[in-house]
Amino acid sequence: MTEAPDLVAGRSCDGCTLCCKLLAVDVLEKPRAKWCAHCDPKRGCAIYAERPGPCQSFFCGYRRIADLDDRWKPSIAKFLINYEERANRIAIHADPDRPDAWRVEPFHTTIKGWARTAARQGGQVIVWRGDYATLVLPDRDKDLGRVRDDQFIVSVEKKTLRGVEPDFAVVDADDPRVKR
Repeated sequence: MTEAPDLVAGRSCDGCTLCCKLLAVDVLEKPRAKWCAHCDPKRGCAIYAERPGPCQSFFCGYRRIADLDDRWKPSIAKFLINYEERANRIAIHADPDRPDAWRVEPFHTTIKGWARTAARQGGQVIVWRGDYATLVLPDRDKDLGRVRDDQFIVSVEKKTLRGVEPDFAVVDADDPRVKR
């Protein structure tokens, strides 16, 4: 397989296997935040040549975003970045062993900037710690708690003393607020 054309030159996965721990891979029945049975964290994927399509096509934000320096490599940062196009969402998958690594600098300021841009464009920035989610908003971080794979995060309006403010809720697929 050839690599994606939009990868940053000179960056590789060498020394990093964090995607094999943090991401769910349905075809392998591998949940988020658990090491893949085929991964040796120090040596890499034991089925690399035959790995499934989702593994072959995945490249984290560090490999794709030129503005990020080497501190953003998942093995160093202890989280990885993924853009979920279908949900118009930047997803940050934090290592459960270092769940707040994304909150330290230089990461937090950059992530908050992404949240401001996402808010203007109708998108989201979310941090996953296994199946626990935190929505990163320009003015605050909203803990969403446990979110199942079959649930959705939707924007809602919340009445406060200051008036109606935008907010977010976790809903089931049959909720009428889910946009199809």
